[in-house]
Amino acid sequence: MASRSSRRLPVAGLGALVLLNVVLVALLVTRPTTPVVDAADRPATVTPGVEATTPPTKQETDGLAEVERLARSGRLLVNVDGTTAWRATAGSCGEAGTVERSVDGGLTWQELPVDLAPVSRLRALGPESLSVIGGGAGCAPTYLSSSTAGASWTANDQYLDGSWYLVPGDTDLMGAPAGTVETPCEAVQLAALDTAHAAVLCADVSLALTADGGATWTRHTPDVRARAVGLTDEGYVVAGAWEACADTLAVALIRPDGSAGEEPTCSGVVAPSGEDLAVSAAGGRVWVWTGDEVTVTP
Repeated sequence: MASRSSRRLPVAGLGALVLLNVVLVALLVTRPTTPVVDAADRPATVTPGVEATTPPTKQETDGLAEVERLARSGRLLVNVDGTTAWRATAGSCGEAGTVERSVDGGLTWQELPVDLAPVSRLRALGPESLSVIGGGAGCAPTYLSSSTAGASWTANDQYLDGSWYLVPGDTDLMGAPAGTVETPCEAVQLAALDTAHAAVLCADVSLALTADGGATWTRHTPDVRARAVGLTDEGYVVAGAWEACADTLAVALIRPDGSAGEEPTCSGVVAPSGEDLAVSAAGGRVWVWTGDEVTVTP
C-alpha cells in the first residue's frame, strides 16, 4: 500500500505547473505593444546631401503647363507698303498652296493662278513684281517669277541656286546662297533680307540668324515670345506675346545682328495661343495675318 506522502508529490507538481501558466499569461497581457504608425505620419528618409521632397499633389501637377513649341507655319505674308501685299497658304507636297494679292490694305484679296505644292517662299520685288518658290512636279523645288503682280508667271529654275527657301517636302533642309544646307533648328518660318542675311524662327521661339548666306548661324531670343517672323526694309519683325500687351500681339523690330530695334509695341490684335499667324513690315506699315483677319497698323 503506497504511503500518504508519495501520493502528495504528483498533486504538488500539478499545482506548480498551473501557477507557472498563470504567471506567463499575466506577463503577455501586461507587455507594452509597438504603436502602429500611419504611412503619412512617418518622417521622410533623408539621404545625406539630398533634400527631402514630397510628391506633388494632382492639383499641383494639373497646374504645370507645358512650354509651347511652334509647329511649321502654313502661312506666308509679304507687303510692299500700307496697301499692297501678297499672302500664301503653304499647302504640302500633296496639297497645292494658294497665293493671293491685296491692293486695299488687306480688306479684300484676289487669288492668283499658282500651281505649287507647297508654297515655300514669297518675295516681293515691287508693287507688280514678285517671285514664288515651291514644289513643282514630284515636289521638286520650282522658281516662278511675275512682273504682272501674279496674273501670269515665268519659270526660272536657274535662279534656285543662291535663293533662300525651305526645301519642299524636307523639313531638315533649306536653300541658301551658301547652297542647300541643314536648317539651323526646327524651322517654323523663314525671312530672308538679302544674299547674306536671313532669320529662321525656331520651334523653341528663338531666332537663328545668319550674316554669311547660311554658312553659319547664331541663336537669339527676342524680348517678344515670337510666333511669327517677317521682313522690314532694313531687318526683321516678330509678332508674339509680351507681358505689357496682355492678350494682344506685340510687334518688335529686330536688326540683322539680332539686337532690338526699339521697344516692342502692342498691335491690338488678339491671336489665341497656338493659332498660326504671319507678319510683315515693309514700307513703314505692319501687316499681321491671324485667323481670317489681316490688320495693317503704322
